[in-house]
Amino acid sequence: MNEPFDEEGAPARLREQAEQLAAQQRQPVPQSNEDVIRQLHELQVSQIELEMQNAALAELEQLKNEYESSRDRYAQLYEQAPVSYFSLAREGVVTRVNVAACGLLQRDKNQLLGRRFEQFVAPQAQGSFRGFLDAVFTSGARQVLEAQLFGGSAGGMVRIEANFDAASDTARMLVTDLGDEHARESALRRAFVILDSIREGVLVTDSDNRIISVNPAFTTITGYQAEEAIGRDPSFLGGGTHLPHFYEAMWRSLHRDGSWYGELVNRRKNGERFVESLSITPMRMADGTISHFVGVFSDITERKLAEADLRELHRELDQRVIDRTAELLHANQHLQLEVQQRERAQEALRDAERFFHATIDSLTDRVLVLDQAGSVAHANQACLDFVGQMQKPLHYLEFCETDPRWQRSAGRELAAGIRSVIAGRADTFALEYEFITRSGPRWSQARVSRFLGEGPLRVVVAHTDITERKLMDGALRQSHAQLRQLALHLETAKEDERKRISRDIHDELGQNLLALRIDISMLSARTEGSHPRLHRRVGAVLSNVDTTIKSVRGIINELRPMALDLGLQAAIEWQVGDFRKRSGVACRLLIRDEALFAAIGSQAEIVLFRIVQEALSNVMRHAQASQVEIELSSDACAVYVAISDNGIGITPQQQRKKQCFGLIGIAERVTALGGHFEVGLPASGAGCRLALQIPLQGVGRPAA
Repeated sequence: MNEPFDEEGAPARLREQAEQLAAQQRQPVPQSNEDVIRQLHELQVSQIELEMQNAALAELEQLKNEYESSRDRYAQLYEQAPVSYFSLAREGVVTRVNVAACGLLQRDKNQLLGRRFEQFVAPQAQGSFRGFLDAVFTSGARQVLEAQLFGGSAGGMVRIEANFDAASDTARMLVTDLGDEHARESALRRAFVILDSIREGVLVTDSDNRIISVNPAFTTITGYQAEEAIGRDPSFLGGGTHLPHFYEAMWRSLHRDGSWYGELVNRRKNGERFVESLSITPMRMADGTISHFVGVFSDITERKLAEADLRELHRELDQRVIDRTAELLHANQHLQLEVQQRERAQEALRDAERFFHATIDSLTDRVLVLDQAGSVAHANQACLDFVGQMQKPLHYLEFCETDPRWQRSAGRELAAGIRSVIAGRADTFALEYEFITRSGPRWSQARVSRFLGEGPLRVVVAHTDITERKLMDGALRQSHAQLRQLALHLETAKEDERKRISRDIHDELGQNLLALRIDISMLSARTEGSHPRLHRRVGAVLSNVDTTIKSVRGIINELRPMALDLGLQAAIEWQVGDFRKRSGVACRLLIRDEALFAAIGSQAEIVLFRIVQEALSNVMRHAQASQVEIELSSDACAVYVAISDNGIGITPQQQRKKQCFGLIGIAERVTALGGHFEVGLPASGAGCRLALQIPLQGVGRPAA
């Protein structure tokens, strides 16, 4: 539907067809009845096609206007939003802002675009902001930061929430002024004014998905008053139009991706069905937990009906063209029979032969036509250019068997295949071969088939040049090996960075928190008897410090467990214990021979630990299992790891999904070490079993 338009607004292709039609009408009347019939048929078909395209153009223009109106409405909503929105490139440069953002920083839009957002952050907070921005682009997950802006009326504390937009490769930031209460109330009033004035319905639910607020557009679209909706689950609008698994998939996507957008069929208060375009966004508190859900929807019933009518119109137009074409073809057949009776059979045969020769001569493939004896009846120009001028008549089978330019007896093999097709022992034959030409060796594919037609037997031999494909296959294999080596290098670099960050947090932040706790403990002891209120406050601060220390320890273990410094066995035992504590699932660790850990290199230790960590994480999230078993064994050649559970299992179709990044990552890590990985069933026949094998010889060396 995206066709170029000329100056008058019509598609260029329609104008070209109209000009061709007019030119045909200006041509002199042909003398042959066959030409008259053909031109009449072309004129009728062109007229029908122009009528169809005019109707489609009108529908396209209407859809285009609706799209532009919707786009402008949403752009205005973004620009006039009461909260500050920023879009930042990877280097921290501002690429997009709205009106509220300009007011927050007290700058015009042209003074903000192209400048680094870091320039508006107080010097003592700039380092934290750079780390915050790097975390957004590195992890792709939502990040939250409270920072101090420069002095002045815009220099208070702000809360920055950011996530990564992969489509535009930018960080989208929502900046909230944590200033005085008057400013917050003013912003809140502006937000309510906007929500009351927009045409899209808005509903807000609590964390239990109970409606706590709706805007007037909600009542206009659904027919339910605010007091009728508040306190109810939004699913009451569905009225059973969607199955439960639809809502389950919606909630899974919402918690996984951080938002959801789609189309639903709901019912108004009067029972009338309508189609809505709905987007749901969770609102999170400072600790990351979800406090509210905000849903914004619009009624798209009319648009859906218009699309259905447009599809029906296209179907009717297609059917009209088919019916009219059938009528024209039927009339044309009768006229062609009359014309063909006036032509001589010999002239028709010569024309067909010239057409056949011209067709195969225009092909880029090398085509030969052989008779029953294997001699060349015809060869196209591409074949003559490839092997040089042929002596006529040329016995092609003898040429295949005696010419030395055929490599590795390919000529004799091709001759044998042609003989089997001539004798009727095979319908077709195919062969890839190498042939020496004036420009060097070239690879080709030969296809031999019988010509199915009346008259003497003919065999068609077609040769296609596949040299570029052969070279491409070799290059792809080399690129694949290089990508595996790069993946292993990136995994190693990532683990090293995790180790460095973990140690930095432990050494710097851990020591500072410990010193802070000692000071606060001393203060608590001094104020216990003399200042009861201060003592209670100090106790609360001490509790917060203990919670922070616990969180820091959790972050360190997530980056790189300290147990890894004690060896792979201790790290896996710690991981199993942590899994039991967090999931409540019984987990059994079975080590056949503890001596196997001495034969495993440091790089393989990290890989095995991460594989066990990823497998247990998948069990906790997806398996619904009550029991897990991890078995480690070895022999003189390899280390074997098997992880089994009694959960719901995984089907081959689920394994082939593009979103199975966990299994893909495990397979790539094992393959990079030259090992083998497979997914199957445990001996019990229920659940899932991951089995991998890593060779001891050359452990840590990338696979070829």
